[in-house]
Amino acid sequence: MDFRGGQGDVGDPGEESLSELLRSWRRRLDPRTFPGLPVRGRRGRGLTHSDVARLAGVSARWYGSLEQGREAGYSADFLDRVSAVLRLSRAERQALYLRAVGRPPALAAVPAVDAAAEMDATLQHFIDNQAPDPAVVTDLAWNMVGHNKAAELWLPGAVQMGNQMRWTFLSSEAREQLVCWERDWARPYLGQIRYERANHPKDEALRRLEHDILEGSPDARRIWDRREMVDHGDGALRRLKVRYHRGREVAVRTVALRPARSDMLRVTVLMEDGHEAIGR
Repeated sequence: MDFRGGQGDVGDPGEESLSELLRSWRRRLDPRTFPGLPVRGRRGRGLTHSDVARLAGVSARWYGSLEQGREAGYSADFLDRVSAVLRLSRAERQALYLRAVGRPPALAAVPAVDAAAEMDATLQHFIDNQAPDPAVVTDLAWNMVGHNKAAELWLPGAVQMGNQMRWTFLSSEAREQLVCWERDWARPYLGQIRYERANHPKDEALRRLEHDILEGSPDARRIWDRREMVDHGDGALRRLKVRYHRGREVAVRTVALRPARSDMLRVTVLMEDGHEAIGR
């Protein structure tokens, strides 16, 4: 695999080589903002090739091989140090990984954030506008950090418990209200938990969620042994039988999405699907 690439057309990001990107990223930085970095006698703007190597704690030769686009066994630690030195955005860091090692950075390497702090008035306004359909905002471990009024009316037990997955597996009412509980809800939900655990193996909240569900639900332990993985539930058709609808069975289509500004939040809307026949 050759990561050097051609020069390409000016302004075409798909054709920019790794060398071009790294040179541009280091030249936009002011060396005076790096404590301890000598600045006297400099002729040009930005960081030099040697500056980046020094700040990243590697030899100039090793960093040079990266900037020259040479294929080598670059570690995630090395690439993350270069990303930090060059003050790359999340999108730029991903571009660095793709060109240097041919894959995006692991999700587990993304710095942890306070998901509750990411829940702001704009996002709350968005989910409020999903009414009359219930909508919730959850963090990586499915703790509810936001919900609309319809969610309180449809699923008060889940909102009160404050965690979508814990309610599904550890509440007796969930078995009654989530129609076809094992096939349509438990299996895909456990598949999502396994998927997030694989991508965030060091996340303590996810680890506790898995432990508590498997300890508290024999059915969950049995299903867990299937080792299924599901990345999301977007588009799934499921059925509910909740008190808000006086026990009438209601079909819902799941809409799942993530705000572009955060990998730690997910928005889930249960859109009532009036076209689906009920009572099959």
